[in-house]
Amino acid sequence: MKRTFVGYRWELVIAIMVILAGVWATTLSPYYFNVEQLLFSSRNLVFTGIMALGLTLIILTGEMDLSLPSILAVCTVLLAKASQASLPLPLALAGITVVALLLGAFNGLLVAKLRLPALAVTLGTMGAYRGLAFIIGSEVGYTGFNDTYKWLGSATVGASPVPVMLLVFIGAVFVFWVVMHFTTFGRRCYAIGNNASAVTYSGISVVRTKIGAYMVGALTAALGAWIFIGQFGSARGDNANSVILGVITSVVLGGVDINGGRGKVPGVVLSILFLWTLRNGMGLANIPGPIEQLIIGTLLVTGVLVSNFTGRGSFGSRPLKRASTGPLAP
Repeated sequence: MKRTFVGYRWELVIAIMVILAGVWATTLSPYYFNVEQLLFSSRNLVFTGIMALGLTLIILTGEMDLSLPSILAVCTVLLAKASQASLPLPLALAGITVVALLLGAFNGLLVAKLRLPALAVTLGTMGAYRGLAFIIGSEVGYTGFNDTYKWLGSATVGASPVPVMLLVFIGAVFVFWVVMHFTTFGRRCYAIGNNASAVTYSGISVVRTKIGAYMVGALTAALGAWIFIGQFGSARGDNANSVILGVITSVVLGGVDINGGRGKVPGVVLSILFLWTLRNGMGLANIPGPIEQLIIGTLLVTGVLVSNFTGRGSFGSRPLKRASTGPLAP
């Protein structure tokens, strides 16, 4: 019991923060804990939360990807073109999946193969992919989506108020929990974040693993694009233009070391819930957007400071042994 508590100290702190944020939101509105209100507002955490899960895998390897919202924008305008052309939804989804994988792989090749700094590379591709989205979709938003295209982001489960996309988010959490904590690929991501040189000497391809992480991150952006068009009913080049701050904050505040090698899915999920609760409360209080951005930015800095001062072994996953150990062998 004591060992479990120590291993999840930061997650427990975040859980307490979620509760306190919920109590604060209740003081702003007696209707905050209304089930329908909570389920409806949960739509605001889904597509950013899914991208946060994808970014978590990238950061675990010691890298960064600022271009995920831009990849989402490219995928939304491609879905718009597909809807205009009356293409079947499965064909359109296959198309954005391929495009997202290519864009993610391009980021991974530049960072892992050419060893360029991830921050500079993905800052550049963030702008490049955003420009590509505008070139494909122009500056005029598209709103004439076929109903099948909007289903995932707008449908509820039967006659209940439960959004289908919320169930998709829960499924994504489970998948990433399994991948990160129970698969060889996940263990390799942790190991690379802890000591990439040792992993290389063990015969594991750091390049392939990092490229794979970038491709998985891009896939979460493609899934987020499908959800986005159903939620907002439109597609244009500036979709999700300002969400990267919240995505990064969700990951870092959740206990994932910005330098890689440490962090857990439960911490990221609790951080997503905390930011959602905080934003919901600020919305009820009519707090202006700039103040919200200030608070989210402060939380990001706080997450980095906590990670730095607690040390690499204090919170989150324990560092793995050197990559020469058995479970990490190819």
